[in-house]
Amino acid sequence: MKLEKDQELVALNTTEEHSLTEQINVKLEKNVSVLGGVGLIVGSIIGSGIFLSPSSVLIKSGSIGLSLIVWVLSGFISLLGALCYGELGTSIPRSGAEHAYLLAAFGPIPAFLFSWTATLVIRPSAGAIIAMIFAQYVVEPFYKKEEKVPDYVIKLLSFFCIVLIATVNCLSVKLAVAIQNIFTFAKLSCVAMLIVIGFIELGKGNTTSFKDSFNGTTTDAGQLSLAFYFGLWAYDGWNSLNYVTEEMQNPSRQMPLAITISMVLVMGCYLLCNIAYIAVLGPIFIKSSSAVALDLGNRYLGVGKFVVPVLVGLSCFGAVNGLLFTSGRLVYVAARERHMPKFLAMIHVKRKTPLPSLIFTALISVLMLIPKASKFESLVGIFSFASWLFYGLCFLVLIFLRFKRKDLRRPYKVFLPIPVIMILVSICLTALPFYEDWLGSLVALFLIFLGVPVYYMFVKINIFEKFSICLNTPDFTTVLLKYGLAFPDDEPAL
Repeated sequence: MKLEKDQELVALNTTEEHSLTEQINVKLEKNVSVLGGVGLIVGSIIGSGIFLSPSSVLIKSGSIGLSLIVWVLSGFISLLGALCYGELGTSIPRSGAEHAYLLAAFGPIPAFLFSWTATLVIRPSAGAIIAMIFAQYVVEPFYKKEEKVPDYVIKLLSFFCIVLIATVNCLSVKLAVAIQNIFTFAKLSCVAMLIVIGFIELGKGNTTSFKDSFNGTTTDAGQLSLAFYFGLWAYDGWNSLNYVTEEMQNPSRQMPLAITISMVLVMGCYLLCNIAYIAVLGPIFIKSSSAVALDLGNRYLGVGKFVVPVLVGLSCFGAVNGLLFTSGRLVYVAARERHMPKFLAMIHVKRKTPLPSLIFTALISVLMLIPKASKFESLVGIFSFASWLFYGLCFLVLIFLRFKRKDLRRPYKVFLPIPVIMILVSICLTALPFYEDWLGSLVALFLIFLGVPVYYMFVKINIFEKFSICLNTPDFTTVLLKYGLAFPDDEPAL
């Protein structure tokens, strides 16, 4: 008798829950156009990288000539990777990028490992670092050259940066995309100014730094791979559009178009920026510089030198916005697949934003501001290793699905040798750094595979699921509706 009553209660609860779901029809809206996609990709890529990485690329490559080749090849590699992701994004039209693709092809463990690494370590730490760079550049004009900006000022401003961006993303997708477009314009203005300065110097005949461009070129494969790490880190964000596939108006047409426009635009800007740095500062000064854009402005603009740190700060602000926008979607998708507590997959009914996942991502980023060891140089190598390990697995997914799922609808198909090339590139980028920085690579591997016991303890035995069941009762859903939140009712099938 008790069993029958329990079954009736479950049936009643299920019916009520479905009724609520039908009434609210909660889902992410399709607000991202081609222009919005270009703004998101360019805004996510052009952040702090082009203003910090040139010194590291030049040091590791050893010469001006090879450093420029590294920048061009890094852009070309990113373009090929983005085109591969274009096919994955249109054939598996689900937000979440790598998580969705690994889940579709190889099951929950690889997908969880990616979500574990990206959600809790890579993306929040990257957001914290870029926010700190934003703070550094914004406050720089208010301090004398010989004065060091206090750490608490940097971290406090970084905190406000992350909180402000999180608030905007929680309020409106359209507002977040609009802000991304505005700050993309601001950062392109900064890049354009640097390029114009470079052309002026070249027009004056200042080409001395380009003579004997390949003198000092490194022949060390490990050093060269690290040069590519810093170059590719500056291009990181080329896969941003795949995190919001479900919010694109026509992904099969718009994704490849937005990807191509964005990558060609960024490659041209980066190459011309580096030429400007070389023409104005010279290779010796660049190698000793920790902020080449700031040094270029100080040398060339005189009383107007404050413009550069302000524009670079705005550029970093836009990069944090793009990072938080896509990271929130990654948490949302992972929670929807029960790889995290399900309440993180809730959506604000009125605003159609994944509010809990955005707050969670912002909170982790804020926590990343606390450790003193959170620095640009140390994290680039470690987490570039982790990123390219998972990128390589996703390129493998593309090839796997081509043969395993021939019936899968593919509105856009990339030339098959391209993902093969990208797999080989990924292998090189994860294997060669062991030669130069084996400790950092081992740390990255440890952090990734630490997710295996976490998966079995908290996912396989359904701790997350049990927690979700407690939250997903009709009574609790009713309470959440009062606060404008509900569980999504649309889970696209592969």
